[in-house]
Amino acid sequence: MNREEAMNVVAALRGDAAVVMGPGSNCGLVYERADRPATIYNMDMAYASAVALGIALARPKRPVLAIEGDGSFYAGSTVLSMIWRTRPANLTVLVTDNGVWGTGDGSEPTATGHGVDLAALARVAGWEEARVHRASDPDTLRRTLASALKGGGPNFIVASTDPAADQYLGSFVAKPRVGRHLLECAVLMRADLSRDD
Repeated sequence: MNREEAMNVVAALRGDAAVVMGPGSNCGLVYERADRPATIYNMDMAYASAVALGIALARPKRPVLAIEGDGSFYAGSTVLSMIWRTRPANLTVLVTDNGVWGTGDGSEPTATGHGVDLAALARVAGWEEARVHRASDPDTLRRTLASALKGGGPNFIVASTDPAADQYLGSFVAKPRVGRHLLECAVLMRADLSRDD
């Protein structure tokens, strides 16, 4: 599965979920395909899942989805224990794992590129096996994400993507862009979430 296929699945399934995304090309792809007011794009590295956790706890009736690359997620992976401790049923964390950093020429390996297994890390942090998922093709990701967004979480999904099939990796020019500043994203998120009061 490549990055575009993974984000096409997200775009098709997100519905009214509040989405918080770490930095990178995933943001531009979701912005082009399924932009909604309740979306924070390009959250600083290692913060998307933590911010999504806060939103999920504050708005338990709203599905909440965090999307991060493997490098960004691993930098803040201690959030796994807090998510499992608080167990918001409406939270799903989706990590796109291609094993390389998205900056530079796209050839520098991340921790997963050196063998770190993020799904195993979640289990070590206490997560039940039934809430930790892997997907390496669009159909598996579609089934897993559709089920997770219905509730019964938290859910942690590691979606393996092929860096060799990623047309955006290592190309600054070709990367899809978000047409909204982070501050504007936060204002729109707050306004949209206020409808849940």
